[in-house]
Order: sequence, then structure tokens, then C-alpha cells
Amino acid sequence: MTTGRPVRVALLGCGAIAQAHLRAIAANPGLIEVAGLYDADRGRADARAAEYGIGHVYESWQAVLDGDADVVAVLLPHDLHARFAVEALAAGHHVVVEKPLATTLAECDAILEAAAKAGKRAHPVHNRIYDPGTDAAREFIQSGAIGEPFLAQTVGLEPPQTVSVRPWLGTKAGGGGVLMAQAVHPAYLLRWILGDITEATSISGARKVLDMTSEDTAIAIYRFKAGPIAEMTGTFGLNVGPWDHRVTFYGPDGYVEIGSRHGVRGLSEKRFGDREIHPLLPDLEWGTGFARMWADYAHGFRDGTPTRVSGADGRAAVEMILAAYESAQTRRTVDVPLRS
Repeated sequence: MTTGRPVRVALLGCGAIAQAHLRAIAANPGLIEVAGLYDADRGRADARAAEYGIGHVYESWQAVLDGDADVVAVLLPHDLHARFAVEALAAGHHVVVEKPLATTLAECDAILEAAAKAGKRAHPVHNRIYDPGTDAAREFIQSGAIGEPFLAQTVGLEPPQTVSVRPWLGTKAGGGGVLMAQAVHPAYLLRWILGDITEATSISGARKVLDMTSEDTAIAIYRFKAGPIAEMTGTFGLNVGPWDHRVTFYGPDGYVEIGSRHGVRGLSEKRFGDREIHPLLPDLEWGTGFARMWADYAHGFRDGTPTRVSGADGRAAVEMILAAYESAQTRRTVDVPLRS
């Protein structure tokens, strides 16, 4: 594409998450613009277009493929990601695919192979890597404030409404339950800071709160190549709050925590000269990560520059979740990389 002109994006799927992407694109005027919207439910596409002042709604998926958009954003149920991403790449478009990149490693590989064959890029939506809170925590760790991290914990506490407003999420279309739909976020964040994993152990809750195909509650434990271990807890079963998302990194000299209820805070005698908890970033500014992610990807599409997150990172996050599922099913620790 021509360097300097805005990157044109066609959005495929106009559900709730499309709003975050439309706001993020609007936050980058002159760099990105919406070429049009498409949804199998034309009424939903028309309503979203009217809401955000989008001038074009595609008549069909084929019209998207034949159109002049530089990028197709695949914002569909998980089990449809691979099919539509591969078709968009084959038609000559870059793709940005909502998390998870796909539901199997074979599907992830099909996307990456299609991108390589077409000379295009495929990026997953790993928006939390672009959150200012993640940057603040990572910089705190890299400064040596807590020493070398040896332990991390993540918590995702959400209500059943998370699933009820997206009914497909409770079916096989989700490609899994709370681990694939929710915990993939902290999984890729852990990897961003701690590196690749070598093994996974997991259990799923036996007492379901929701009537859904896969697990509504689960715990996964990972060992990382660099030595740390991490534990992820996720649920969709908390009818009454406090609903919360937290990621905490512990080192011998302190800790740092990213929390949806209190921002980023840390304890470090090296940094502060005391053993008190200090605020590092009081407001996580939810949604900022989407805008920063789209800006990074747009520069990559337009200028060929490296980006924080690649398609390979999307595959690695899916592998972390699939390793946890294999562990829960077999009741044993699973080595990573997974055997094909």
C-alpha cells in the first residue's frame, strides 16, 4: 500500500466487540479509517454504521473480499476465525483477528501459512499488551525494582452475563470455555513479560454455575523457560461481585500488580525506600490498549515496520490454552510445545 495514506479497514462482524475497534480506529485519524462494515445480520450492520457514522455497509462477504480495504478485522465467533481470516488473506488483505487467533493449532498454522503465501500480515487482538498499565508493570519489573520474578498470579472474575450477551460463547463455537474466552488475555500478557512456557497443568471446575458446553471455572499453572511459575484462575460464575481482573508479579524484592479495580501498584524498597504499596498508575484507562494496538498494526501494514505482536504470538497464546485443556483432560502435566 502507499506510504502516508490511511490504512483502510473492513470490519467483519458487528457485535459488541466491534464497538471497541470502531472507537480505537476513530482515535487514530489520518492513520486508519473504516472502509465499511459487514455482518450476516444486515440490520445489525446498519445499526452499527448509523451509530458510528460509517458510510458503507457491504452487501456480502464476497463484496468485502473484492473491495479495496487494506485490512479485514475478523470479529466473529471463535470457530469462524480461521476460515474467514484465510479467505481474506488469499484475497489480498491483511487481517486482524479477535482473540483467540483460532481454536486449534492447525487453524493457527493455516492462518500463518496463508499470510506468508499472500505476503500479508496476520495479527491477533492482544490488546492488553498495549495497555498503559501493562507498560507500567513491565517497566517496573525491567528496572529491577522487584528483582527477577519467580511467581505470577492472574485472576479473572466475571458474571454469567459475559456469556449470556454472547450466547455462542457457551456453545462449541467458543472452542472452549473460560480459559479460551477469558484467560487467553492474561496468558499472552504473562508470556509478554515472562517468555515462553515449558509445561502446563490445569483443572476445570466440576460444579458448573452456567449451562455452557465447556468449563465456566478453571485454574491453569505454567512453568516458564526462564524459571518462573504462574497460576491463572478464571470464572464466568460469579453472580455477585467483586468482578475483577488482576495480574500480579512477585520477585524477591517486591511485587507489582495490574488490577482493574485499582490500576497498577507496586511494592519495592529499592525504588521507594520503604515497604509500603505505592500507586504506579491509578487508572488503567480501559480501551486505550485497542487504540494503541491499532496504531502499531497500522504502521506495520503501511510502513512495513515491526510490531509488538505478531501472528506467531497469537499461535503461542492458543497453545498455552490448549496445553491447559490437554492437562485437564488427561489429568497430567503437559509439555510444551505440544505434539501435533
